[in-house]
Amino acid sequence: MKKHFTAKATLQGLSLLCLLCLFIFTGCARPPSLTDISRQTPEEKSFESAEKLYASGKREEAREAYLHFLTSHPDHRHAPEALYKLGSLYAAEGNGSNARYYFSRLIQGYPESNFFPEALLARCTSWYTENQSEKAFECIQHARQRTDQPEIHIRLAMLNADILTNTNRSQEALESLVLIFPTAPEALKPILLDKIFNQTRTMEPETILSTIPLAAEPEPFASLMLARAIRLAESGRYRSAEEILEDFLSRHPRHARKNMAEDLRSALMDKEEIDPLAIACLLPLTGRFEPFGNQALRGVEMAMMLYTQQENALPVRILIEDTRSDDDAASEAIRTLNDKKIMAAMGPLAASPESFQTAADLGLPLITLTQQEGVTDIGPGIFRHFMTPAMQVRALVSHAMNRRNLFRFAILHPDDSYGQSFRDLFWDEVENMGGRITGVESYPERSTDFSEPIRRLTGLHLPLPEDLRPPATEGEEKKEPEPVIQFDALFIPDSAQRSGLILPQLAYHDVEGVQVMGTNLWHSPRFIQMAGSHARGVLLPTGFHAGSTRPQVLEFVELFKETYGEPPGYIEAVVFDTLMFLFQTLEKTPYSRSEFIESVMASEAYDGVTGRIRFSEKRESMTPPFILEIRGGNFREVLP
Repeated sequence: MKKHFTAKATLQGLSLLCLLCLFIFTGCARPPSLTDISRQTPEEKSFESAEKLYASGKREEAREAYLHFLTSHPDHRHAPEALYKLGSLYAAEGNGSNARYYFSRLIQGYPESNFFPEALLARCTSWYTENQSEKAFECIQHARQRTDQPEIHIRLAMLNADILTNTNRSQEALESLVLIFPTAPEALKPILLDKIFNQTRTMEPETILSTIPLAAEPEPFASLMLARAIRLAESGRYRSAEEILEDFLSRHPRHARKNMAEDLRSALMDKEEIDPLAIACLLPLTGRFEPFGNQALRGVEMAMMLYTQQENALPVRILIEDTRSDDDAASEAIRTLNDKKIMAAMGPLAASPESFQTAADLGLPLITLTQQEGVTDIGPGIFRHFMTPAMQVRALVSHAMNRRNLFRFAILHPDDSYGQSFRDLFWDEVENMGGRITGVESYPERSTDFSEPIRRLTGLHLPLPEDLRPPATEGEEKKEPEPVIQFDALFIPDSAQRSGLILPQLAYHDVEGVQVMGTNLWHSPRFIQMAGSHARGVLLPTGFHAGSTRPQVLEFVELFKETYGEPPGYIEAVVFDTLMFLFQTLEKTPYSRSEFIESVMASEAYDGVTGRIRFSEKRESMTPPFILEIRGGNFREVLP
């Protein structure tokens, strides 16, 4: 039989109404009088009759009998008890208003009665059962001032904790229970300990840990200690849970929950272990994406080469699985790797959301290399470390506005999905940052002549009205109209080849003095060759620049060239960085996949060749692209 880690409650949850009934009917009930009926006065006989009905559970008849008794004998010595029982009966029926009426009559009229403290508590409880939190809090404060009975004060504190929990103040509730424990009567301490333990059921281990210093006595300290171990086990942090359980059983060998702790420790020991040093790479080594898979494989080899040369390197194991450029194969590869008990995986490079869902269902942490939107929403262990169109646009617009004081923008884009997507992203980002889009034009997907969209962008396609034309002078040469340029920067999201054709045509139509910007597709010698001198000053984003002067890039590029005879590209660099980041995470010795995910989220930024690697709360890469400017026929890094 499979063993479970979650601690089961020993008692089933009771409804608030049932709790109230149990609380009231056991609090002050007394056995029927044994006085000889023949010697009882009529008043006592009337009260005794009501008591028998109450004890037998005949609520309606009992209520009528108590009312008759109080009407006939309002000053009798049993009047306080009759008032309390009436309030209890109405409370059990859910009639809080009538219940409080009789409790209040008792409180106001009989402050010396033995039922007075119980009535104070019952009145506050009735507000709680009606979810009247503020009134319940006020009632508890008032009740504390009216009685000095320790038992009532503890029961008021427990009620106060219930109200705090219902108002999303669970930690405050737990702290209050722990703090009152030393003042509790011995008879109530077991009940209070159960309440402290049960209060932790929906709490994070860190919250419980912050409460432990408040425990001034061994009993609540032990309960919190065990509760934290249970929460850690439920969240997959098995090693931490085991360590606490060992300490708990050593310190508290006779604890009431010793068997629970031993069962949990046994279940954790039986649980199949994850290999803490095994990392997998999901790469398309065959199929249509094979070229990208081979580039990624070079990045893997470089990471292993450099990491294993480090003095204190861990003996990590890298498992490579071919996704065959196929979604079903990617999902199957993920299942295969999961069976091998790896800690985490990098990839796939190109796959459908179904493969990421497979990893999420198996609880396998993934750092994906994809531009697909929404992948990190699939599961809490899915991360993305890859430059996206949104990241490119954000970096470009930020640089243009913050570094170059450019605020008016135009967009010239191909009428295809790539151009339309970048157009929308760029437009939104400009407006979000307070800039303006003053012109947007498109051109056919396979166009080579861009005169018409350029003329539309600059207003040259509009004829000058007759009444605004200057009078023609005899013999004067007819002048071409000048372009009206109402933008500081022009964004062209297209390929290097087609954009290389556009830039000379911009100059031909006198579109000068404008900052031209493109996407990472322009990071190619082909673009500079085609655009020639017109490429001077162009800005573009990139995820990696092999010509960078940063020390870690120089070392990486030099070793890569020695090994493969050519400089690395973005795929090689981002795979290299991702694996080096994973190795750094493994050095924190996570014991489980849950601890691995926590370590990734808590990691300090890793200074890689593609920038500083860290992740947002949504597990998205926060590594911004670099900004390049073309100067002297070369790409140069500029301040972002």
